[in-house]
Amino acid sequence: MAFRATSILRQKHQLRPAFELALRSSCLQLVLARWGLETASLMEMRENKPAPFDERKSRAVEAITTAVYESGLDDHMTPKEISMIEKPYQGWEYADYAYGDHWEAFGVLQWLLGRQHSIPPYHSSFDRARLFQSTGILPIDPSTVEKFVSPYMSLQTHHSVDEGQLQREVDAAEAWLWRARAQAILGLRDEIALAKSQEESQSQEDSPLESALREKRIPHALRKMAADMPKNIPLAAKRALAKGIISQTEGDDFSIAVEMKGAASGEPAKTMSVPYSNLDENHHDAIRKIAESRFLAFAWSLGKAKDWDVDQINQMTSINPINAIWTPNEN
Repeated sequence: MAFRATSILRQKHQLRPAFELALRSSCLQLVLARWGLETASLMEMRENKPAPFDERKSRAVEAITTAVYESGLDDHMTPKEISMIEKPYQGWEYADYAYGDHWEAFGVLQWLLGRQHSIPPYHSSFDRARLFQSTGILPIDPSTVEKFVSPYMSLQTHHSVDEGQLQREVDAAEAWLWRARAQAILGLRDEIALAKSQEESQSQEDSPLESALREKRIPHALRKMAADMPKNIPLAAKRALAKGIISQTEGDDFSIAVEMKGAASGEPAKTMSVPYSNLDENHHDAIRKIAESRFLAFAWSLGKAKDWDVDQINQMTSINPINAIWTPNEN
């Protein structure tokens, strides 16, 4: 069965119908399955291992492509996704591998569909194996796409999260994305300050600051806040805690739980809380990508963007009318 031409059933200004979430989730799963095959091949090449043409993986790629077209998911994929699916095995370009950032968006959609019980803290990721298992989709069997989507096709199908749950998670997504972007701006302020004299001799569009901000996907609206960011972060942490968006702060900052080394074998790892700012750049980037991906899923699912357009949604600063951190307190 092909699921085509369903966008006319979409309602505005509310959570999209469950079948749309299921279709988008199915698209993500099949492209992420392809991403896994391509990434494994890339890792072998990076480790200087011979990467001969693998017939088994090539057949798996063909199965994914067949599943996309036989299920009708090609009608619901973006042009970029179709392009990636149609490329031959080991034919992906460097930029295609960034699709792996979509795992967390996939997890959010599964949560909205009732396939995941909770959304992990923003310093950790969804279990990828469980995400794949929860849908029952098997690329070698295109009919499994229909089996996953069909229960959601009725317009009377209710979503599995209530309004309160949804609002709390949207608020968390906004807050953590704001904090992640704030850290990126802080790092860039320090970096660019060392080359200020060089920047003054360049046009704004060609400056190191503009190039770095584009790479970190920082919206123009937040760039104006760069000078005030050091004092805004403690204020944001205080407000997020008071509103119940985060559960605790550490050192006037968002708190991050990190595992302590040295736990005995078989014992659960102990954790300690550290300020967000104390993490290294790699961890900052990892949390930013988690926050971006989850925000993407919520923004699209709530109809804040017509299409699954990563570039467009990355320019958004909130899903609520005002970012949850800065929303005026209710009396």
